[in-house]
Amino acid sequence: MRLVFRATLFLLLGLLAFSLMVPPIAAAPPAGTPTTYTVQAGDTLYSVAVRYHTTVAVLKHLNALKSDLLQVGQQLIVPSSDPSEPAPPATTLPSAPAPSGHSYIVQRGDTLSRIALRYGTTARALADLNDIHNLNLIEVGDALAIPNSSTLVTPGLVLDPPAAHQGGTVMIKVTQPDLVSVSAKVNGETIPFTHTAGYFYGLVGFSRCAKVGSVPLTVTETDATGKTTSASAKITVAATAFPVQSVTIPPGKEALLDPALVKKESDELNAIVGQYTPVRLWSGPFRMPVSGGIVSSYFGTRRSYNGGPVGACGHEGMDIALDGGIPIYADARGRVVFAGLTQVRGNMVVLDHGLGVFSAFFHQSEMDVKVGQMLEAGDLIGKVGTTGLSTGTHLHWSIWVNGVYVDPVEWTKTLVP
Repeated sequence: MRLVFRATLFLLLGLLAFSLMVPPIAAAPPAGTPTTYTVQAGDTLYSVAVRYHTTVAVLKHLNALKSDLLQVGQQLIVPSSDPSEPAPPATTLPSAPAPSGHSYIVQRGDTLSRIALRYGTTARALADLNDIHNLNLIEVGDALAIPNSSTLVTPGLVLDPPAAHQGGTVMIKVTQPDLVSVSAKVNGETIPFTHTAGYFYGLVGFSRCAKVGSVPLTVTETDATGKTTSASAKITVAATAFPVQSVTIPPGKEALLDPALVKKESDELNAIVGQYTPVRLWSGPFRMPVSGGIVSSYFGTRRSYNGGPVGACGHEGMDIALDGGIPIYADARGRVVFAGLTQVRGNMVVLDHGLGVFSAFFHQSEMDVKVGQMLEAGDLIGKVGTTGLSTGTHLHWSIWVNGVYVDPVEWTKTLVP
């Protein structure tokens, strides 16, 4: 009996010891309910980000983390409750832009550039915020932090820049899935759009004497099913502080100020630059058409001729004073659509760069191109002179966007996709 008792006692003690060695099994949480993750030994922010289809930057934003260090047992808010769940199906654009510190879930067909356009930012800003070293490495289901941006009007509609100024140019970008066409009206004027990789865009030029304030914008979109939708917004136009200049016209040229003559020639020129070539012929920013010289009159300068009243609408371009005979070069790739002598503008060459963008070069002493000729940026156009309504040898350089004079210098800093 004593031996049986001892054996039983040893058996009970062994079972008790074994039970103390085995850790208790935690009950699995109900599917879809957890919103936090408990940091385990060996975890890093990167490994948790990969586990939950997100990025280190998103986790740091959601949890207000100042460093990448984690502690075992720490609770992390994660954008997905189940790391094993499949990536979400493709959906339409979110109903409202995600503010900084929140995330957007990557959908099928997304690229960083398309997501950036939807939210009025850049692919580089998204990559920097989300610690993405390769702009092409995003996957369906990834959660991306979205930076704030002033260019976003509504999801899928971006104004770049977000506000206009007199003589400036605004690019309207539209990124929505499955669109086949986009058009817009700005202050009642139709703006044509063109399609590039993943989105549509249109260019709006604002006159040097445009009315200051809010300008109505209506964008009409048609998708692959034929469904048409419209979005409305406003573009704010700010005043530009144009200088005032007094110009003395030399004897024998006063007749060139005749309003009837000026209007006739302007109407003929407007008919040329009012055309639309639905292809972008140039790439990159425009270049200065001459080397050296001094700017003698900036774009938009309001002028008084021979002591008369100051004009309400300022100078149509930029004047660069140079010696006669200095070469003039093409500011960007384009086709010659006019090359001839005019009364007011003298020897003039006009280039069509496509998408409603034109440039012109006035007062030349010599023209070295012909209508129909395709020029590359930097090709010779002609030579500086003083023909037409001119007080000395100089180049007058103008640029139009959809029939509106805009500041040429701005186009030396503008990139169109």
